[in-house]
Amino acid sequence: MGAVRGARRRRHTRSNHTRSTPTRSAAAAVVAAAGIVLLAGIAYAGWGIVGSGSGTAATSTTVPLTLSAGSPTALLYPGGSSDVLVTISNPNPSSIVVRSFTLDATQGTGGFSADANHSGCASSVFTFTPSTNAGNGWTVPAQTGGTPGTLAVTLTAALGMRLDAANACQGVVPLVYLTAGSS
Repeated sequence: MGAVRGARRRRHTRSNHTRSTPTRSAAAAVVAAAGIVLLAGIAYAGWGIVGSGSGTAATSTTVPLTLSAGSPTALLYPGGSSDVLVTISNPNPSSIVVRSFTLDATQGTGGFSADANHSGCASSVFTFTPSTNAGNGWTVPAQTGGTPGTLAVTLTAALGMRLDAANACQGVVPLVYLTAGSS
């Protein structure tokens, strides 16, 4: 017990360090509360404002595109095919996307017509494969300065000749009538 008597006892007193912890916690709570109030005010301002207005806008009427009759880029032979060249003309003030080309069976005979030197060649020997440019379509430029925008399109291997084509079809250069699809 003698050792206990000789040891100094330390007295626990509050220092500035222990007093500041509750003060800092209170300050942090006040700042957090102020932040929440500020955010609530901003949210109310954003969703609580009511207004009205009016405006006007003008649109133009889209004018139909013009397609030239398609023509083969190579001579056809029974069982063979050729690319088809078609030119699109756009009289509109904005570009137009053509999504597909299909045969227009309302023109010519079933969508085809043989040149004058091959009137004995029946249009039924021709075939056309619809084209979509691999789903990408084609963008026809807008009219500029009063001149319609134009785009020449080559439809790869789109025109075919059936195997049973008559001799009268030798050297024929048929016209291919097409429609342009926008969807």
